[in-house]
Amino acid sequence: MQIIDLTQEIDERIQVFPGSPKVSLLQWSNFESHKFASEIIFCSTHIGTHIDAPYHFKSSGSTIDKISLERLVVREKLKVLKITKKDNEKIEIADLKNYEIMENDSILINTNWSKYKHMSKYFTKSPGLSKAAAKYLAEIKINLVGIDSPNIDPATDGDFNSHKIFSENNILILENLMNLDKLLNKRFILIALPLKLKNCSGSPVRAIAIQD
Repeated sequence: MQIIDLTQEIDERIQVFPGSPKVSLLQWSNFESHKFASEIIFCSTHIGTHIDAPYHFKSSGSTIDKISLERLVVREKLKVLKITKKDNEKIEIADLKNYEIMENDSILINTNWSKYKHMSKYFTKSPGLSKAAAKYLAEIKINLVGIDSPNIDPATDGDFNSHKIFSENNILILENLMNLDKLLNKRFILIALPLKLKNCSGSPVRAIAIQD
């Protein structure tokens, strides 16, 4: 069994979505004064490798604590799509039609954008799904879509069209994934479990792939 970590490390240097609070990790207790160590973390629920619940863009959508765990531990109907894109490019229907995508599939899109995670353009020029491509996947009725960029929408889409389409159609979104290139043409189990945060729109996850 081989385990591949698909998760970004969270520390105070991690990039955050423009306008979101930066991560603060503060020491709360220490061995000298309290005989144990503990920390406080302050951050958005959409930090690092995370999942968006439908509630993120739909007021009547499911919150993160209501998502069935069966949707987040996936063995069958799981595909990695290699769709390399440059600055501000959109993933279009034509890119998706190179792959057989069926109802209830969970798809992970390998754009190779994660290599820019420490650069300023990581958020400002990231590729993502066009509105038409998101509609195409919604019509197929997939379970989940993940991407190795910070946003399922391209950085140029300030209206968050893909987010809205997926939220409206109860499709889960994983963002800021890592190491998807290691899963190309491989069989694996995806595990991406959020914290059970009541009534929240998203949560960081520890996403892993298990190869038999």
